[in-house]
Amino acid sequence: MKDNLTQLLFAFDYALIPPGHGDEASKALKQFVSEVKKTKKELRVSAISFNEGEEIKIVNQPIDKVKLPKFGISATSTGACSMLDKTSKMMDDIGVRLTNTPEEERPSKIIVTIVVFGRDNASKSCTYEKLREMIALQRDVYKWQFYLLTDFSINMEKLGIAEDDTIIIKHVNGDWFKEPFAELSDKIVGLLQG
Repeated sequence: MKDNLTQLLFAFDYALIPPGHGDEASKALKQFVSEVKKTKKELRVSAISFNEGEEIKIVNQPIDKVKLPKFGISATSTGACSMLDKTSKMMDDIGVRLTNTPEEERPSKIIVTIVVFGRDNASKSCTYEKLREMIALQRDVYKWQFYLLTDFSINMEKLGIAEDDTIIIKHVNGDWFKEPFAELSDKIVGLLQG
């Protein structure tokens, strides 16, 4: 394992952020990137959008090279969320890639963050039970760390992600995203420095 290398995986529900909150989310994510870069760890990012009709995927990019998504409701968005299908696909794809990577080149830490609004309503091949089992296997056997940012706490229970690793996005006046992403960066920076 490469001790200084961490792989960050993101599954985003970013195309369904209500009008007026997209810029907040972008600023919060940029601040998150700035904070985790201060750890001086080598950070590589893979990400997938699970909004229906969007197949945005960034595979194994250094964090400095990642182009941040445009947050907010898109003109092509259907409101359908296939979180289960696309998150499980990303985990499968990364698992295969890691298996095919020489052990001395594999990251010592894998950190997965799922950002979702509401619940999955469009998956066809994966269920909550299947994804929960996948998360448990990767967490318990391979020591992957999972975080969940959501506005709907039932996601935490259905995915088997611990309450301490779940950050609730509150629908309040003002900035929805500053505090949740700051909390996420504190958790990840602590994990990287620990």
